Amino acid sequence: MGKNNLTYDYTFYQGEWAAGGEILAQGVVLGYSRYFTPKIFGEFSYGLMHFEGRNSYFYLDEDEMDFINMRTFTIGAGYDLFQSKHFVFSAVLSYLRQSNQQLLVEYGSPDSGTYVRETGRAKDSTLKIQFKPRIFVGEHFQIIPSYSYGFGLGKYKSDWLSLGLGYSF
Repeated sequence: MGKNNLTYDYTFYQGEWAAGGEILAQGVVLGYSRYFTPKIFGEFSYGLMHFEGRNSYFYLDEDEMDFINMRTFTIGAGYDLFQSKHFVFSAVLSYLRQSNQQLLVEYGSPDSGTYVRETGRAKDSTLKIQFKPRIFVGEHFQIIPSYSYGFGLGKYKSDWLSLGLGYSF
């Protein structure tokens, strides 16, 4: 096991908006982690996703959004709860920032003389905990299935399922 680890994950995301509405997303997440002690590490990741929202007035129609309409960024620290030559099980606590395209402001009506409709990126921040087993396939390569939970301190509570590949050096 090396001090540095690069990861590539395919992620499924399901979230609930505190104001009402659900979000489903999937996409790719690239990450980097570095060990500071034999069991403690820091990591960050960046994700590009496609989401669909439902049951909320603020979610846009598909034709109003880009295909990659959600971005995620995490930075956090982890601890290896179990280590062996071919298997590592870690828990990671991270700061999560996500943004997605949605309706920001709308007032008036298209039929009246005054109508304002503004769309753009809405941001949300919360804490996320991740449980991550790494199964080594050889000395440097890993298969990494994981589950994460976003606590919903801002807008969204979320569940994340990921399947990834890692390389240690």
